[in-house]
Amino acid sequence: MKKFKGSIALKSIRIRNIAFLFLFLFVTSFLTSCKEDDGSGHIFKMNIENNPQNLDPQMAVDSESIMVITNMMEGLMKTDASGAIVPAAAESFAMSEDGLTYTFYLKQSRMWESLAEDFSAPVTADDFVFAFQRIFDAKTESPYSSDFLCIKNSSAVLNGTKSINELGVRAVDENTVEFKLEYPYYNFLGLLTETSAMPCCRSFFEFTNGKYGMAADACASNGAFYLKEWNYDPYWDNNYLIMRRNISYSETDYVFPYSINFFITGDSSGDEESFSLGNTDCFITEKYNEKLFKENNNIGKSVKTVGLLINTKNEYFKNKSLREALAKSINRDSYSHLLSEQYTAAYGIIPECITVQGKSYRDMSPDRVLSVYDTNSAQLWENAMRSSDIGSVDGIKITVSEEFSAPEAIYDITDKWRSELLFNCGVETVSKTEYDSKINSWSFSIALVEIRADKNSPQDFLGKFCGNNLFTGNAKLALDINNLKTAASLSEGVERINNAESEIIIDYIFIPICYENEYLLYNERSIDIFYYPVSSTVWFGEAKYFD
Repeated sequence: MKKFKGSIALKSIRIRNIAFLFLFLFVTSFLTSCKEDDGSGHIFKMNIENNPQNLDPQMAVDSESIMVITNMMEGLMKTDASGAIVPAAAESFAMSEDGLTYTFYLKQSRMWESLAEDFSAPVTADDFVFAFQRIFDAKTESPYSSDFLCIKNSSAVLNGTKSINELGVRAVDENTVEFKLEYPYYNFLGLLTETSAMPCCRSFFEFTNGKYGMAADACASNGAFYLKEWNYDPYWDNNYLIMRRNISYSETDYVFPYSINFFITGDSSGDEESFSLGNTDCFITEKYNEKLFKENNNIGKSVKTVGLLINTKNEYFKNKSLREALAKSINRDSYSHLLSEQYTAAYGIIPECITVQGKSYRDMSPDRVLSVYDTNSAQLWENAMRSSDIGSVDGIKITVSEEFSAPEAIYDITDKWRSELLFNCGVETVSKTEYDSKINSWSFSIALVEIRADKNSPQDFLGKFCGNNLFTGNAKLALDINNLKTAASLSEGVERINNAESEIIIDYIFIPICYENEYLLYNERSIDIFYYPVSSTVWFGEAKYFD
């Protein structure tokens, strides 16, 4: 390329021309932005109830921490707006034919962002290797090790018979990370979307000297936003976290908001009012407000299963035939119209929010075939009583916590029991303290219980029925639930989940009544806010606000 030297006069003319060009572009850009607002640059504001306990992805379990980490960090894979599992920090990935090896190729322009002075590092394959080594390092005591036992040598590393360097995760090169599995697992990519699978920069972790994730300058971000301020004093009412757009991330995946401000309120009761006054852009609620929902956008999913827990230690209900008659006497079609928008009738155990490979489990395995209504339930009840030589069932009440907003369906059910089975069953509402005491000591006959999904995992949700002594004697159920983690294909996984769910239903110890919904409510000027109901998490990376 040839270079020319011009006169001073020619240079000044060029400078003036360039100045006019910049002025023209600025004015054009300004006028265009007024006419065609792309929704970027907004500061999104949201209340969170509690101060995040720990922003270490391999340790955090509380919903506030997971909310912040989701906006601050990015794993190899993510769930997009449609529910599909797609590459995130990975540019692409490959799976071997036998399903035992996964190779991920990282996006190469990503950098770690932190308030810490003199820290700068690219995101590399070793960051993911180190994160998984921390999960299985006994010194870490991560609560997530059981989720990733499909990784080769993971159990041996946990019990100390193999070293951490023998874990089946390695950096092939700076931008390639490889996972070796013990067995093919149909939902491995789904596991990699969880916050626990997000990377950890080894040098930064060591730099924080034991304070990793505990303060703003002890956090490093590879995601859409980085943590700029974390202000919390339990004796002060002005507590907040401020997050800013991560520039290196935004170079490849544009981040629309300029900032997120999380206000730590200590009490969620004022969230609706704060939103109505325009002080926040969104809030999460379990209560359906018809006026607010009509005037704003909302996303809702069922996150809890509400049902009747029957105490098999009770002199009557140790008889399975009697429990079966009770369960089969419940006609969900008869009370569906009594349920508010907060509830939907439940025939199964697993709520709508649980997904497998990015697909709703309930869509793949409809629940209506699980809980059967029998028009001859009165005869079943009579036969059960006769075979057990029971004259009448007396003194039975359904114990309900005052914290629950017991659906009208409960009273419809007890009315039907009274009229069709001649079984008089009352409802007692007690304080949370008394309720917890009754549940823990099993000093109840029937209790209304709410079971919430803590993880996006059918195995974890169904495991709640083994972990709280409901089914400790049911060896088949325990085996069915344990076998979920070794299913090689999606179809096999869905079949095994269905078998375990059916096993719970036909023991008639827990009778599903309804699913309870949770909603994200956000104003009509906003779009593309992602909501993950299991963890009550909102992701703002693509959120747009139009004036």
